[in-house]
Amino acid sequence: MELIDVLHMVSQQSEQAAQPTDYVAGTVTGVNPLQITTTNQAAPLQESVLLLTAAVVEKKLTSFAHSHDTVHTHVVTDATIQPAGNCSTELGGTTCYENGVALPNDGYVILNRALEVGDRVLMLRVNKGQKYIVLSRVYDAGGGS
Repeated sequence: MELIDVLHMVSQQSEQAAQPTDYVAGTVTGVNPLQITTTNQAAPLQESVLLLTAAVVEKKLTSFAHSHDTVHTHVVTDATIQPAGNCSTELGGTTCYENGVALPNDGYVILNRALEVGDRVLMLRVNKGQKYIVLSRVYDAGGGS
C-alpha cells in the first residue's frame, strides 16, 4: 500500500469518527420536558440538546368569529319600515387537517401543532452529536404518523 492510500484511509476514518452532520429519525417520548428517542441511542435526547425549527413549534390563530346588529331601513312609497334585525355571522366550523386527520377545534385555527408523544420526527445531528435540530414531523406514506 502506498503512502497516499494510507493517508486517504486515515482521513476517511477520521471523518467517520468525528460524526459529521447526519439525518436522524426519532420518536417523541415526552413533551414537558421534550424528549426524543432515536433508534441508535439508548437514552432519550433531552430538551437541552434539541433545537426546534418553526415547522415543529405550535402556531395558532384565534378563530375569526364576529357578530353585529343591523337595522335595515326601507322606504316604500310614503311609509318607512324599520325591522329590527340581528345579523350574526360566525366563521365557526373551521376544521384543520394534518396528514388527512382532523385536528381538534378549540376556538383556534391551527397553523402548526406542537409536538406530541408518538410523533415521528426527522432531525439533523450537529456539533458531533452534541445538538440535534428537529426539522420536521415525518409520516408513513399510508397516512399514519
